[in-house]
Amino acid sequence: MNSHTLYRFLTIAVLTLGCIGTARATIILNDDFNTENGGSGVLNYADFANWTVSNGTVDLIGNSFFDFQPGNGLYVDMDGSTGDAGKMTSSLFSLAAGNYQLSFELAGNHRNDNTESVTVQVAIGSLLNEVISLNRNDPFQLFTFNFTLATTTSAALSFEGDGGDNIGMLLDNVLFQSVENVPEPATLLLLGIGLLGLGYRREIR
Repeated sequence: MNSHTLYRFLTIAVLTLGCIGTARATIILNDDFNTENGGSGVLNYADFANWTVSNGTVDLIGNSFFDFQPGNGLYVDMDGSTGDAGKMTSSLFSLAAGNYQLSFELAGNHRNDNTESVTVQVAIGSLLNEVISLNRNDPFQLFTFNFTLATTTSAALSFEGDGGDNIGMLLDNVLFQSVENVPEPATLLLLGIGLLGLGYRREIR
């Protein structure tokens, strides 16, 4: 391989792979609700390990108890059995500057023809404020939101149902994490080889 060919090979390798990295995540909250109430569903549930229920009620369902999406363990009906949809709020987190990702699954109510909605907020809406609506028969769907903090911020997550007919959207698998891009060792090695190649080319000119 002559010097010109070597230079071209190294340059292409670095340009192709030099920006590849891996995302390193630190979990802040991960909740599938499956261990709540000993694994059994209950109406108007308020004893969540990671959430406070306010402004109404929610139902803990699934595992053969009002199980409208079998095979998903326990999940939450956002409109409890009191005719007043509830709001679930996490504890307050101190979040450092950086990148964050919130993901969760929502499904339609699977009982009547109403199109229900859920308002999803982070830090009382100042960072994320989304209203999500699904049709009755929509299965669990994954929703993912990414945002960046410039400074340290105190923030809480919340999910609030909309309606008063005791039939709400279904919530499951909430995951909140910080995400950091980290260069892979192989990428750093290729970058070093590329720099050596550039130096080699300079020497032979």
